[in-house]
Amino acid sequence: YRTQYETDSIVSLMQEEDFPIDAIILDFYWFGDSIHGTMGRLKWYKPNWPNPEKMISDFRNKGVKTILITEPYILDSLDNFKIADKLGILALDSNGNSYVNREFYFGDGALIDIFKPEAGDWFWKQYKKQMEIGVEGWWGDLGEPENHPADQIHVAGTADEVHNIYGHYWHKALFENFRRDYPNRRLFNLNRAGFAGSQRYSIYPWTGDVSRSWGGLQAQLPLLIHMSLSGLPFIHSDAGGFAKGAMDNELYTRWLQMACFSPILRPHGSGIPSEPVYFNDTTKNIVRKFMKLRYQLLPYIYTLAAEAKLHGYPIVRPLFYEFPDDTTAYNIDNEYMFGDDILVVPIVERGQEKQEIYLPKGKKWYNFWNNFLFDGGKSKIINIDLETIPIFVKAGSFIPMVPYFNTTDNYKTSNLTFRYYFDHSIATNTYTMFEDDGITYGTIESGDYRLIVLERKVLSDGEFSYTLESKGHGYKNEPQARNITIEIIGLNKSNIVSLNKDGVKMIKSENKTDIENEYYFDNVSKKWILNLVWDGNHTEIIQKGKIK
Repeated sequence: YRTQYETDSIVSLMQEEDFPIDAIILDFYWFGDSIHGTMGRLKWYKPNWPNPEKMISDFRNKGVKTILITEPYILDSLDNFKIADKLGILALDSNGNSYVNREFYFGDGALIDIFKPEAGDWFWKQYKKQMEIGVEGWWGDLGEPENHPADQIHVAGTADEVHNIYGHYWHKALFENFRRDYPNRRLFNLNRAGFAGSQRYSIYPWTGDVSRSWGGLQAQLPLLIHMSLSGLPFIHSDAGGFAKGAMDNELYTRWLQMACFSPILRPHGSGIPSEPVYFNDTTKNIVRKFMKLRYQLLPYIYTLAAEAKLHGYPIVRPLFYEFPDDTTAYNIDNEYMFGDDILVVPIVERGQEKQEIYLPKGKKWYNFWNNFLFDGGKSKIINIDLETIPIFVKAGSFIPMVPYFNTTDNYKTSNLTFRYYFDHSIATNTYTMFEDDGITYGTIESGDYRLIVLERKVLSDGEFSYTLESKGHGYKNEPQARNITIEIIGLNKSNIVSLNKDGVKMIKSENKTDIENEYYFDNVSKKWILNLVWDGNHTEIIQKGKIK
């Protein structure tokens, strides 16, 4: 985005066309009118951004957060170079002078010696100036570093000795300064460079400036899986592709479908629009549906984020991670688990009409789109359409969902649906959903969160229990009561005979009647619907009736 007017227009257009949007990310044009000769300026270029404070405030009122790019380079033609050179915070040459690289793509520039604490402190002051006017997150680019001559010297060693750890220390400096000055806020640090352990500094890495091509899309799942297994749970891609190529509606659709089932959804590209509003109506309709579904699934996705923090679990997982005893799963490299319960098969070939899928053994699997039930341990060829990608849910899963909202500012769980995919085995099924205020740093450490625990248990032949209970201290402004809907998928209309909630008979109706405790069979979606108002106390629902 090159100007305030352009950026404001795109945010407005996204919302007018009913796409959810939570953030706008500004590249290097925020501090200049060219990619050459401006890097390291770190001040708004007022001819194109006449009132950034108002723009940021207006976006925030719409639920849209502003994120700015920075790079660790300062060109020698800028005032910031003179300041940094005088402070001695730049990497040096063999004579002890600030090293100016004359072969740097963006101009003659020096690299901040991030290993010096005073360099991190100076860099942080530039960040804080923008945070004071409302900037809420940061995009760190070129932090490999992108151009790092071997004869460049840092306080911690030569360029070759410290190259791979540079980005990690950049995250460390940003995180520690942020924690000191904003102890109750969470840091969003989008960065493409790092090292083992960078996740502890709140880094959200992506897979780099990938090709806008089918080959670029095909490269993403291996990257996501390997980075996830390496301890970086929020790995994601420039959805739609970044570089070169042409505007391709089918490629964009397939990429966005996959990205909606990834840790971060972030369309981004160069030279060709990456926002869904600029594609044809068919693409917009499909992508809008997937984006809205992602927002509805936020309780599930947010729980995965909490599990990554609590236990180190990856969000994107190879099949063998969940099914280590299934030897076939080790050979499947074109499918992945999105958390414990959802299996995703991205479509990465142009014009694809059929896809062979493998469903791991030991479980039955429901087609997410039509609820058809399949046995595990088998491969199956299915037909493919443009509107969907193959997604399956493991039998026995509880999937939490909320009504659609267009920004996480409007996220709430006072109306909460749990889709239960009926397990026809005798297994006990449990699920724990995590939630907190979504804003405050350190809620896990302080205990300011809520766990909602669901369990389905077989009591006897024809008798089952569904229990709801809450654990944890809770958090400020959490719902005191919730309208809970449990959708039971996988039973036919004649299965449930009666339901009792804590000794009170639930009312069976033909369809929803707004009675507090009721259940009915939805003839359209072919699933049982249980509605109840829940106050957070232990609640048990007994189901009686033969399961066919």
